[in-house]
Amino acid sequence: MSRFYEFSHVTSAHQLSRFFTSWLLPAPLFLAYRAFLCLYAVLVIIISNSLTPSDAGSRFSYFTWLTYWGITCYLIVSVAHTFSYWRYGRAWLEDWGKPLQFLHVLYYSTVVVLPWTVTAVYWAVLFDQFDTEYEAWSNISVHALNAVIAFLEIVIPRTEPLPWVHILFFLPILGGYLGIAYITKATQGFYTYSFLDPNRSGAGVTAAYIVGILVGTVLLFSIVKGLVWVRLWATERKLGFVGKFSERDPRREIRGGDVEEEFEEIKVTV
Repeated sequence: MSRFYEFSHVTSAHQLSRFFTSWLLPAPLFLAYRAFLCLYAVLVIIISNSLTPSDAGSRFSYFTWLTYWGITCYLIVSVAHTFSYWRYGRAWLEDWGKPLQFLHVLYYSTVVVLPWTVTAVYWAVLFDQFDTEYEAWSNISVHALNAVIAFLEIVIPRTEPLPWVHILFFLPILGGYLGIAYITKATQGFYTYSFLDPNRSGAGVTAAYIVGILVGTVLLFSIVKGLVWVRLWATERKLGFVGKFSERDPRREIRGGDVEEEFEEIKVTV
């Protein structure tokens, strides 16, 4: 099991503080930034369900909304950890057991990768036109601003490149959604996405869409991993921004560490 955690970046060689600190924003501003994103994400869900309550239940059949709920819940959890670090100098995440720490690291990977899949499929395949201002705002929030949140979470925190082993967990996540989509068809009589209907364009075309989305997601995973590495290389190794730590953190000097040594360790695990 120790090897699994090592491959998953859940060991002492990989600082958990990277998930609740920023190379750019001091701890209180980083907390405010995440709280603002979290508030907006929550409001999108509340307003959407309030204005179209008849669609509230069926939204859980759509990968778009499942992903958006995932982003929102991640932001809530990350705000809690960022707050606890700013307030007490130690995040609650650091006191969790390794299984929960692993799930948080994996959760981050899904939040910075899957929104790009949603955005790419919607604008390339599904988008037609907006009929109302509400429809425009709602769709832009969940199909464009979701990617903005993913991008900000790639750039602003001090996170390390995504572990390759996480790809193995993306496969059942995407496969599980296919199950939800076809259960929805069987129980509610409609396909959540038209390209999942084998009677519309043929089973071969449907299979091609499914495989294409899977391959595209793996490619996006690799791109995001590379972007995080570039950010780490540019901000820490070249510019010397080792992180903005809480004034209440008695280990802030240790957390900064030896940038060169830590970067070399990260290169090995990449």
